[in-house]
Amino acid sequence: MIGWSFPSRNNGDIEGFSNPALEWFKGNPLRALAREICQNSLDAQYDEDEPVKIEFKKQFMSPNSFPGMIGMTSILKKCQAYWPEEGNEKTHNFLNKALHDLSQGKICILRISDFNTKGLEGPYDPQGITPWVSLVKGTAFSLKSSGKTAAGSYGIGKAAPFINSKYQTVFYRTKNIEGETAVQGVVHLMSFRDESYGDSDPIRRSVGYYGETAGNIAVPSLPELDCIYDRREVGTDLFVPGFNFALDGKNDWINQMIGEILDNFLMAIEYRNLHVVIEGQEIKKSTLRYIVARNQKYAKDAFFFNKVLMTESDKIIEETYNFHGMGQLRLRLLYANDLNKKILVVRKSGMKISEIRGLPKGISYTGILELQGDRLNAFFREMENPTHDKWEPNRHSKPDLAKQYKNEVEDWVKSAIREKVEEMSGAEVMIDIGNMFNADWKNDYITEPEGDASKRENIVDTTKSVEVVVNKPKTTSVKSARGSGNRKVSGTIDDQGTLTGHRHREGEKPKNPTGRKGREEIAGQDKVFSGMTYVNVKARVISVGNGTNRLICTPEKELAYGEVQVFATGENGKSLPLRISNIVSGTNSAEVKDGKIILYGVNPNEKIVIDFQVSGRQNYAMEVEVSGNQE
Repeated sequence: MIGWSFPSRNNGDIEGFSNPALEWFKGNPLRALAREICQNSLDAQYDEDEPVKIEFKKQFMSPNSFPGMIGMTSILKKCQAYWPEEGNEKTHNFLNKALHDLSQGKICILRISDFNTKGLEGPYDPQGITPWVSLVKGTAFSLKSSGKTAAGSYGIGKAAPFINSKYQTVFYRTKNIEGETAVQGVVHLMSFRDESYGDSDPIRRSVGYYGETAGNIAVPSLPELDCIYDRREVGTDLFVPGFNFALDGKNDWINQMIGEILDNFLMAIEYRNLHVVIEGQEIKKSTLRYIVARNQKYAKDAFFFNKVLMTESDKIIEETYNFHGMGQLRLRLLYANDLNKKILVVRKSGMKISEIRGLPKGISYTGILELQGDRLNAFFREMENPTHDKWEPNRHSKPDLAKQYKNEVEDWVKSAIREKVEEMSGAEVMIDIGNMFNADWKNDYITEPEGDASKRENIVDTTKSVEVVVNKPKTTSVKSARGSGNRKVSGTIDDQGTLTGHRHREGEKPKNPTGRKGREEIAGQDKVFSGMTYVNVKARVISVGNGTNRLICTPEKELAYGEVQVFATGENGKSLPLRISNIVSGTNSAEVKDGKIILYGVNPNEKIVIDFQVSGRQNYAMEVEVSGNQE
């Protein structure tokens, strides 16, 4: 008989709703679906000279027209009756939504089909370890169609389609290279009571199967699925009833899926290993350039990484590294303005894996790192986490060696980027505008901050930064519409012993921010910069020779008065303010004061070009910071 069957727990564990494998992916279901489906199909590629093709297509139909949905309503109600509501709100929330969706008269089915794959071997050997058993009934292991276990595979990726179903249900169908066809449905729910089985223990397991109830095995075909799509070629189909993201006819899920596939499989598409069709939109090598451009909002990183693939080779810096005889690291770097300062790390299949943190940030770049070679890929795959997006050495069978090799790879990449920073000292510098005004100045400026960024207040000295505490602070009574009280001096001391302080209010808290802090000048006079704020600019610094540097910047807003502070950035991650000695020429009325460039009367988006010289040696990598007011 064909129908749902839930094995008896046989007086074993009672299983609740929070399945650990499913919980792994609930934070981003569409990302999980894109990554796991494409990776599984790539692992089963049949003809390596042709791409694997994967098709995503949805349709609406009556629950009565899809196998198992009539019986599903009864099973969900039994789950409701078994689990008390108190303390199980999450369980009942899921059950109520699933029953409501089934009662609406139409449900959404997402069909996922792959082509140029081997299909799933061994569907009628339920007691063996076969690819079919691994996908449909396996727990905590993964077996690919090649018959060999994949190093580092945890077997939880199969949970990804279930969390995209309102009923946590998936139907699998395959036609393999042996000519066998098989279909079986699987649902992940929770334990419930059902006396109709006649077992001594009426409590059922949380996982049920739709197929031949005698033995819980697959059947050759289900006519209802053939009506949705009649498979004639070798390959595998997944049917996801109650697809979560087809709401009110909106198609934003399509854009999100395209973005996830581009971000995670850019290189697989570039190398013609993968061809994806989502509701008729094709993502393949010949359309890659255009679809990346159209979907920049959803594939922000892919947009930048694709620039490496589109740029002429003579403008790309390429480095290779024979890694301990296991394979080769291939790094391609592009330096240009307004890039994402990230490195795409991909393994052999072309799937994005670990991020490299703490990359240099004082220059604008993007890049792609490929792990080439079976041994190299196998070693690093063993330290991947269950979602295959991070290297965690303690997961490896040789954790100490894994940590050493992970650090070696990351240090090699960082070194390659820093070498470029050194080469460009005294040449054009692509300034890191994105973090310039919101950097975490408690950490090294060039290193990516771990937490939220904050604005800089104190100047970083070459050797130390000192908070000055004056025993008898000089105070000045202040009264204004914005608050009243006293100010005291604190600040930093440079190598020459010069005090640079800030005025801090004491007393009534102002209702509105007064802007940038004031400072005590060398002559002892106070200058309060009321209303001054940091200003976002598009900027770069170019060396024009003979010790002269050219600043090109465009402030976003009007500046009646503005200050430009130039900083030097170095390989050690420190940021040091530089003193401007003189201005050679400029397109804007400007002067040098206290080692800074002072601007007057700048219009919004006005391009400013100033040639200047700094005190000391000239071969610095430079960045700028602008502050000012409109009055």
